[in-house]
Amino acid sequence: MPWYKCTVNEVGPAIDATDTPAPVIYLNLTDQGASFTNTWFYAGSGGQTQMLAVGIAAVNGNKSVEVAADAPNAGNSPFTAISRMYLLKG
Repeated sequence: MPWYKCTVNEVGPAIDATDTPAPVIYLNLTDQGASFTNTWFYAGSGGQTQMLAVGIAAVNGNKSVEVAADAPNAGNSPFTAISRMYLLKG
C-alpha cells in the first residue's frame, strides 16, 4: 500500500454514509507529490475517531499528514479507504 504526504483540505463525519461502520469519516486530501488533488477518502474501519482527530489537528495547525491508502479510483468513485494516518511535525 503506497504512502502519501498530504494536505488535509476538509474533514468530517457523514451520518448518511455506509462506507464503514459508524462513524463514517471523510477526508479531502491533496497529495503533495501531485498524484491527486482535492480527492475524497474515508477513514478505514476501526480508525475513524482517531483519523477525525488527526485530520482536525492538521487543519487547525496547518500541518501535513502521511497516509497509507490505495491510489484513488478513477473518477473518485467509490472513495478509497485510508488505513493509516499520521500527523507530521513540519
